Amino acid sequence: MMFTRLGLWPTLRCYSSSCRSGRISAILRDKPLHQTIKVNGWVKAIRRQKERTFLDVDDGSCCQKLQVIGEPIEETYPFKARKVHPPDYVRQFPHLRARTNSFSSLLRVRSQTKLAIQQYFNSEGFVNIDTPIITVNDCEGGGEVFSVQCLDPDNTGPGKTQDSPYFGQETYLSVSGQLHLEAMVSGLSKVYNFNPAFRAENSQTRRHLAEFWMVEAEEAFLSGTEGLHSLMDRIEGVIKTSMETVIDVQQEDVALYWRNNNKTEELIKNALNQQFVRLPYCEAMKLLQQHSHLFQTKPSPGSNLGKEHELFLTKHLGDVPVFVSDWPRVTKAFYMCSQEEDPEMVLAVDLLLPQVGEVAGGGLREYRVPLLHRRLQQCQLLDKLGWYLDLRRLGGGTPSGGFGFGLERFLQFLLGISNIKDTIPFPRWMNHCLC
Repeated sequence: MMFTRLGLWPTLRCYSSSCRSGRISAILRDKPLHQTIKVNGWVKAIRRQKERTFLDVDDGSCCQKLQVIGEPIEETYPFKARKVHPPDYVRQFPHLRARTNSFSSLLRVRSQTKLAIQQYFNSEGFVNIDTPIITVNDCEGGGEVFSVQCLDPDNTGPGKTQDSPYFGQETYLSVSGQLHLEAMVSGLSKVYNFNPAFRAENSQTRRHLAEFWMVEAEEAFLSGTEGLHSLMDRIEGVIKTSMETVIDVQQEDVALYWRNNNKTEELIKNALNQQFVRLPYCEAMKLLQQHSHLFQTKPSPGSNLGKEHELFLTKHLGDVPVFVSDWPRVTKAFYMCSQEEDPEMVLAVDLLLPQVGEVAGGGLREYRVPLLHRRLQQCQLLDKLGWYLDLRRLGGGTPSGGFGFGLERFLQFLLGISNIKDTIPFPRWMNHCLC
């Protein structure tokens, strides 16, 4: 047995000339007997006795620690405390501080969730598309974008930028890859991406990040009310399948979070064991107005829903996920498809999850050239999105629909995490970009 010291984290190596390496998760699972195994890890706790020393070793592969029994450690050994504390540099970052057990679990669950989502889409015949991170449009025209600029190569001054844009026009970090997926869906039928997205939102709340990860999907040949319900089926399918996979594969890590918030397990079981509620916007608004005395911001027909409205709907309807569909056109982006019977309503949908609120949003795309042309003109986007209009004008106008949902808000729901900044290892939000 040999100990080596790396900063304040020691590395434990148990070895012989005939040993084999093993991760702690595999050792605890397989329980190999009468074998010599080399284990690399970090000593998280030391308990000394007169005749032996007990060490709890962690290698990040699972929740449990491997207990190693060794010879007594001399008092001159550098660890004098019973607990080994993390290095000081970790303390400088509020979202990397000493939460080693739960945070390691979070990262394992996050990794498995990304894999489960991709497995779902692969099994359903979707093609993965790498959509651009740098783009000339902000997708929805909301303006909450980060501009991309090139620093002056002549270094004429600190922070000086070139007079002419690098790409010949103003460019931004991507808010969404949806428009590019729509370009790909014609000919491939089913496409998806899994990319970082960026929102320059002036927000310090517990549910917003400036940089986050989003999965988006687009599917051809969806139209009308039937197509919107097929889209809701798709969203429900990927949410449920991914949760089931993660809970099965990362049982101990998920259970660690559920023990800290016992309400979460019940919410997840409710979501998995019944169909998500489907509620048209007009019915949701009537329900909210009947209980308007409960809200700081009074619900108003034709307006978007606030978080307090979203949480009320999921709670009132039985602590279950709720689809709100068929929205007023003024509340949604220019590309949403109008209903045939009422052009002022669009075939759009938001998915609300208990204790979190909106997690997914999507709808059917406007494929009728005259309507789309008029909307682009109204939004002053025709110059930048002429190619998007050409997809309909020259490409045949295949009806399609799609959606996107944020990985971090999905993890909030799955694990019962109240602050979205605790779902990602290096969170970025306004006035915070520490490393």
